[in-house]
Amino acid sequence: MTIKSTIETMLRPYPPLFRLASTAYHRLRGGMRSLNPDTVDALARAFELAQREDAVASSAEPFGDYYEFGLFRGYTLFKAYEIAARLGLEEARFYGFDSFQGLPAATGPDAGDARFFEGQFACSRGEVERHLASAGMSMARTRLVEGFFEASLTADLKASLPRRKARIVLVDCDYYTSTRTVLHWLGNLVGPGTVLLFDDWDSYDLEPGLGQPKAFEEFLEAQPTLRAEALGPYPRHGASFVLREGA
Repeated sequence: MTIKSTIETMLRPYPPLFRLASTAYHRLRGGMRSLNPDTVDALARAFELAQREDAVASSAEPFGDYYEFGLFRGYTLFKAYEIAARLGLEEARFYGFDSFQGLPAATGPDAGDARFFEGQFACSRGEVERHLASAGMSMARTRLVEGFFEASLTADLKASLPRRKARIVLVDCDYYTSTRTVLHWLGNLVGPGTVLLFDDWDSYDLEPGLGQPKAFEEFLEAQPTLRAEALGPYPRHGASFVLREGA
C-alpha cells in the first residue's frame, strides 16, 4: 500500500478532512498527469492487441475509435492518441466524455461510501483543452462531450457519431451508476474485438453489488451474444477485457 493510500484510508472515516486533503493534494499536483500510471501500459496493450488481431484477420474495416469516460486533466486521452500515432492508426478518432465539474453526487449503491465525493477530480474544459493542445494532440480528430453522463449520453449524441466501432474504451468514472449509464449507452457501438478497460475495477475492494464489476456483469447479462475475455494485469485497481462472440 502506498503512503497516499494509507493516508486516504486513515482519513475516510472523517469525510470533511478527507475531502479537504484530497482537494489539496490534486491542486498541489497540478499539470497533466495520470492518477494511475499503469493505465498507459494497459492502453498500449489494448491498442497493440486490437491491431494485431486485425492483421491476423486481414480485416479491411477501419480500426475503429477510442472512447474515454472520465478525463480528469486529459492525460490518458492524450496518451491514447500518442499510442495510436506510434502504431500508425491515423484513421482513429478520439472521444472524451466528462462533466468537467468532477464527480456527481453519489446515488443508489454508490451512496453511503466515503471513497468518492461530489466535485472530486474536477478540471475545467478549458484547462483540459489547454493540456491537450500543449501536448500536441490533434483536435481535428478529437471530440469532447461535456456533461454528467446521465444527461449527456443521449440517443441524439449517438446518432451524430460516425458509424464506426468503439474499438478501445476506457471507463474511468468510479461509480457503479455512472459505469452502468456508460455501458448502456455504448450498446451497439461495441462488439466482438472491442477492448474495455475499467480503471476503477476494485476501487470498492470488489465488494459484491458495488462499483464497476456489478455494472459490467449487468451489461453482459443484457448482451447474450457477447462474452468477456479477461486480458493481462492492470495494476493498482483496474481490469481489462476484450469482447468476443458469445458461446
